[in-house]
Amino acid sequence: MRKDYFLREDLVLYQDQDAFCFNTDTKFLARFMELRKNEVVLDIGTNNGALLLAADQYPIQLMIGVEVLEEAAKLAQLNADTFFTHPTTIINQRIQDVQINPVDVIVSNPPYFRDEATNPGVKMNRRQMGRIEKNLTLVELIENANRLLKSNGRFYFVHRCNRLNEIVQCLFAHHFCIKHIQIAYTKEKQIAKTVCIEAIKEGHCDCEVLPPYFI
Repeated sequence: MRKDYFLREDLVLYQDQDAFCFNTDTKFLARFMELRKNEVVLDIGTNNGALLLAADQYPIQLMIGVEVLEEAAKLAQLNADTFFTHPTTIINQRIQDVQINPVDVIVSNPPYFRDEATNPGVKMNRRQMGRIEKNLTLVELIENANRLLKSNGRFYFVHRCNRLNEIVQCLFAHHFCIKHIQIAYTKEKQIAKTVCIEAIKEGHCDCEVLPPYFI
């Protein structure tokens, strides 16, 4: 286990180098999301709690992190107890089984890659389980965001650009409208790989595409 800076030098948290660690996509989403006073925030697939640490910098009311992997949930709890200032609950459970009151905001840096892309005979390590849709598919993510958000609640998440058709169709099918999109690039004139999306449950809004973000 090591202690790393996140976003700036006064924000630190513990990470397990053998598991999935925060990366440029986590930082991209942390800078994209916006939280308001007294909101309740849910992080789906919280891992070590990096997005909750970012949320902790806002004047919110309460944070909830859901993590299916036991080791990651324990680390998120340690980070919450050590570094966070707002009340935080870490739930070691599948999001599909979580029963809580609807929240104001959901954030998520979910697995990006379909399970069928992996060899079924190979056992995945903890780092791979943070990247493959073994425990949470894109459809399940959006279904449960709809289930656990208040009406007009905001859903912030980061995903791969090559799945945008699927993402948009699934959001519309589950009563979300897309308010903001921002696309990340590693260099100019290269194909984008990552996109952040803000979607509103049961909302009626125009979609704004924000200026590009360079990693």
